[in-house]
Amino acid sequence: MFVLCMIILVFFAIIGLCAFITAILDIAYKGDSSAVLVIQNLKPDNAEARIRTAARICLHHTHIRLVCVCEENDPAYDICKLLQKEYPFMDIQNKLSV
Repeated sequence: MFVLCMIILVFFAIIGLCAFITAILDIAYKGDSSAVLVIQNLKPDNAEARIRTAARICLHHTHIRLVCVCEENDPAYDICKLLQKEYPFMDIQNKLSV
């Protein structure tokens, strides 16, 4: 039982050390470069989940814009408009203007 507890302890210690090193590197690297995260082919059934996942990435990293590509008559466009109020860094582009 002692060996099993030590293995679990070492496992979580390694995970904690990796998380600590990642946090240090994130703090140390504050790049000024900007990036654009583009979401295409949005379907109404998965649009909200895909946008929220991309928005979480944009909130975690700085200087990233989120662009959703869909047409105005598409049912996913309404979902994009609603989520745009929640995420001001999100833009909606028409397929023709991309």
